[in-house]
Amino acid sequence: MKKLTLLLVLGLFACEFGDKAKDNKTREEPPAFQGTSVEYEIARLEKEGGPCENEESKPCVEVKISYPSILKGASKVVLDSLNRNIQSTILDYAFISEKPDNFESLIGEIQEEYESVNEEFPSYNTPWQLEVSADIIYQDSLFISIASTIYSFTGGAHPNSYQVYRSYDLTTGKALTLSDLLDVGYELDLNEAAELEFRMAKRIPPSRDLDDEGYFFEGNRFKLNSNFAIMNRSLLFYFNPYEIGPYALGATELELKLTDYVKLIKDGSVIEDLKN
Repeated sequence: MKKLTLLLVLGLFACEFGDKAKDNKTREEPPAFQGTSVEYEIARLEKEGGPCENEESKPCVEVKISYPSILKGASKVVLDSLNRNIQSTILDYAFISEKPDNFESLIGEIQEEYESVNEEFPSYNTPWQLEVSADIIYQDSLFISIASTIYSFTGGAHPNSYQVYRSYDLTTGKALTLSDLLDVGYELDLNEAAELEFRMAKRIPPSRDLDDEGYFFEGNRFKLNSNFAIMNRSLLFYFNPYEIGPYALGATELELKLTDYVKLIKDGSVIEDLKN
C-alpha cells in the first residue's frame, strides 16, 4: 500500500516552533502576520468522500486546503507567476506518487488512492485526512513571506505535520533562495553561526558530535536547508521531523538576525536596505 508522501556550553533555552504532532488533531500554527503590501484573499478548497463505516461516522477522506491568492501588488505577469509558485511550493510537500499540477488534481489523486486501498482491503475503514493551511506572515514592498502547514493522516502509526517557509520576489514572482540574498561564499560563515544557534537550542556542547545526539547531517557537518522565510530583519529556518533526525527528536526552528550578518548581504537583493 502506498503511503501519502508529505511529506537548530551556550544558552539554556530551546527554541523549537510548536509542539510535535501527538495525534491526528494536533496542528502547528505559523507566525502571526506582519506588514502590509499586496492585496490577497484566502482561497479555500474542501472535499469529503465516503461515508466510512466507523463509530464516529466521519468521512473516509477529508481534504481542506486554504492558501493566499494574490490579487494586486505586482504586474499581471508577476501575479500569475507568484500564484503558480505559491501552489507549487505546497504541492512539493503534498502528493502521493507524482507531483500534481494543481490542488484539484491533488484532491482527486487522494480520493482515488483511498478507493484503491479500500478495494484491495474491503474491511479497511480508517479515515484519511489532509489539511493545508497557508498564509502570508510578512510583507515588504519587494517580497512576501508565506508559511504553510501541511498535515496528513493516512492510517499510519501517527500523523505527519510539516511546516514550509518561503519568500517570494515581487518583481519576478519566484521563490527567493539564499544565493539571491547573500554574497557568494556566504555558506561557511552562515552555517557556522547557525550551528551555534542549533547547539544552543538543543543544548549540545561543542565537544559533542551531532551524530552522537541522534542527528544525521551529511559528513556530520551542520548545514542549513532551503526551508526558510524572511521575517522582518531575520531569516527563519525550519527543519521538519525526519529531516535531520528521527521523529522522536521533533522539528526545529532557527532564527538568524540579518543585522548580525550585514557583511554577507548581496547588493541589489531585496534585503539590501539592511546594509544601511
